[in-house]
Amino acid sequence: MAVIGITDKCLEKFGRWPWKRDHFVKLLEILQGVNARAIGIDILFLEPEGQVDGKLASVSKKLGNVVFSAYFNTEDSRLYLPIPAILQSAYGVGHINVTSAVNGFIYSLPVSLPSRDKEIKALSIKVSEAYLGKTIDNIPTEDGNLLINYTGKRPKIIPFSDILEGRFSKEYFKDKIVLIGIIAKGLGDYFLAPSYKEPISGLEIHVNAVNTIIEGAYLKMVPKTTIIIITLVTFLLFLIIKERLARVLLLGLSTVFLSFFIGFILFSSSRIIFDCFPIILSTVFNISISTLYGYLKEKMEKDKIKDIFKMYLPPEVIEEHLKNPEFWDLRGENIEITVIFVDISGFTRFSQEHKPQEVVEFLNRYFSIVTEIIFKHRGTLDKFIGDAVMAIYGAPIRYNEHPLEAVLSAIEIMNIAKEYNILLKIGINTGSVILGNIGTERRIQYTAIGDTVNMAEYLESIANPGEIIIGEATYREIRDKVRAEKITLTGKYEGRIAYRLIIDG
Repeated sequence: MAVIGITDKCLEKFGRWPWKRDHFVKLLEILQGVNARAIGIDILFLEPEGQVDGKLASVSKKLGNVVFSAYFNTEDSRLYLPIPAILQSAYGVGHINVTSAVNGFIYSLPVSLPSRDKEIKALSIKVSEAYLGKTIDNIPTEDGNLLINYTGKRPKIIPFSDILEGRFSKEYFKDKIVLIGIIAKGLGDYFLAPSYKEPISGLEIHVNAVNTIIEGAYLKMVPKTTIIIITLVTFLLFLIIKERLARVLLLGLSTVFLSFFIGFILFSSSRIIFDCFPIILSTVFNISISTLYGYLKEKMEKDKIKDIFKMYLPPEVIEEHLKNPEFWDLRGENIEITVIFVDISGFTRFSQEHKPQEVVEFLNRYFSIVTEIIFKHRGTLDKFIGDAVMAIYGAPIRYNEHPLEAVLSAIEIMNIAKEYNILLKIGINTGSVILGNIGTERRIQYTAIGDTVNMAEYLESIANPGEIIIGEATYREIRDKVRAEKITLTGKYEGRIAYRLIIDG
């Protein structure tokens, strides 16, 4: 196949486009003497130019193998044909439209386009018919399109000007198909095509299309139903494992790899195109959805933790530890913490002597003050029990200084209570507890249970108004930081040692 191109070099010699048709008359006269078997012109001749049109028609008729171009404009839905003089003298007319895929690549072109009298075949088909000397009707199609089997090689382009200036070999054109068109960048259209690293001209697309027809190297495509089934199966697999991002990514990479591998094998062995684009697009979509699902699920879990702990911990502490989920263990564990019970002395009589609204208002103010101090010392509010408050230190946030923090908060609570003429009783104990979410599906609470808790409550019950009594384990941790009076317990914990703090002031 010989390709004559109107290059940038040609434009420099013959001036700006469009050229006078005398140049084309001269070109066809030259080709008349080299015995080219078929000639296709990828240039539109839509407007009359006078006497030269007759010359062009005359030489075209003498050749008897020239195919001119038509074009269907999608913007105005019109089919543009050559002027009548040329139309009547040509071997035939073929359209130069191509079919653009979603990704912008040109994989195919319409086999034919409807016209008033009859269908207009593609330029590549009409040129092939002129070359073979017969009608071609058995072209395999995909949705009415010829799939172009690109060679991946750029054709040798002979400049239009070289032909007119005689710089060519007559033998080169003998018995060949000659395609003529615009190659100059900025003048002709360039398209993305498979097998090429850079865009190619429309003329080169027709070269590949003609080669596909002449060589009989037709392509087939895997049926769309098969692609849809594969896409749905992979979607269902992604749906099943959507909660496991590592498996989603593994499946995604495997799907992409297998798609390309299968496509390569089918094309190289049987010239069958496996359109993996929908599968890959679906894979990317599924990975994105799984990632979003994982993010939203994690956010919901964090929000759930916030809802559980927002009444027990300072907001800034919750935010800090949500960044490090390993700090939380809500399943239930055995851990050493410090427990504190704070109770108002004589509250029963107070509630009997005041109106309910006054009692509630007092408790709300009192609980707010106590809770603020607990949070200040890294404590966790466990629960309100009537007028009593239970708090824990050292969980769920792990730290070693929980005995000291509990005692410091107790002293601060006691001192502030005195300012309001409130007498409190406080019990503190350190030891092992079972800690976690305890309850039912309908009602759950993060709390601590065990003898350590019971003893802390007991120490509070035996304390006198204005006293803080701490367990022996708590005292061992802070004995160099406080002054305390040793006491021996009676009753339930008879014989056990505890300490009554001596508070200055």
